Amino acid sequence: MTTSRATSAITGAAATTTPTVVFLAANGISGLRTAAIATTATAVLVLVWRLQARRQVRHAVVGALLATACAAAAAWTGQARGFFLVPMLMPAATTAACLLSLAADRPLAGLVTNKIVGGPPGWRSHRALHRFYAVSTVVIALLSFLSLAAQVALYHWSDVAMLGLLHILMGASWTAITALSTLLARRKIIRERATAEADNR
Repeated sequence: MTTSRATSAITGAAATTTPTVVFLAANGISGLRTAAIATTATAVLVLVWRLQARRQVRHAVVGALLATACAAAAAWTGQARGFFLVPMLMPAATTAACLLSLAADRPLAGLVTNKIVGGPPGWRSHRALHRFYAVSTVVIALLSFLSLAAQVALYHWSDVAMLGLLHILMGASWTAITALSTLLARRKIIRERATAEADNR
């Protein structure tokens, strides 16, 4: 990873986690209403900053909308833990998507990653690649389910601080998992191409 990409990843992670940190701090100091307002204002400021810097504009818009939706959910439920209802939908949707893709024999990891890493269009008929993407999809589904289970338990216990910490950690973890999955897929493609070339000689 180049220095510019590393810097972009760090600033992106900081921008993503800042609204959550602000919510937790403001809620602890002044209560839910102040926390919801402060989080929304922070999300808007972060969005403006990233738009001016022209860094990951699409991610910036999505991040601002997500933070605003979280603050609105907290205000609507009247509970600080409501802030984490929207983020809980993500691992739930990911788990469901992975399981459905496996049932349809179209592993989600292959559908998403194969084109990015320059894999062959017919990867589903390639036994080694299909198996690799299927295993990757199972791992992603398992991690998503465990994340969801942990969040549901903490939500039930109304442990807002731990929910916030888990939310921040999971954001960084998913970034790392995505990068690792892409790297492994690219290496798998390279090995399979080398093997095919060797067999054709």
